[in-house]
Amino acid sequence: ALELFHSVINNIAFSNSSVLLFLNKMDVFKEKLQYSDIAAMEPFSDYSGPPNDFDAGVKYFKKKFKARLIDDELNDTFIHVTCAVDSKNLEFVLDSTTSIIRSDNLKRSGFLMAD
Repeated sequence: ALELFHSVINNIAFSNSSVLLFLNKMDVFKEKLQYSDIAAMEPFSDYSGPPNDFDAGVKYFKKKFKARLIDDELNDTFIHVTCAVDSKNLEFVLDSTTSIIRSDNLKRSGFLMAD
């Protein structure tokens, strides 16, 4: 997933595009952390957070995805930890996604000042 993200996000075709990263199936991730250690997996052996810690694991993977960017414009606002079967979570994510897209479009069109 990290390599695919790297190749897509850094493609020139997307150079002027907004990006929203959805880290989905966090319910599955949380469950697997109960009996798995992130650092035990070879590609993630650099993980130094506490084992079985959901928040530290999410922070680690956000950092891994951000490290794949050539132009570091992806901030935490554009990264959503989701669980598609949780309707409240999904509603929040869709609402905030809509807000981000609207804001970005207004900035690009000159109707809203950039941060």
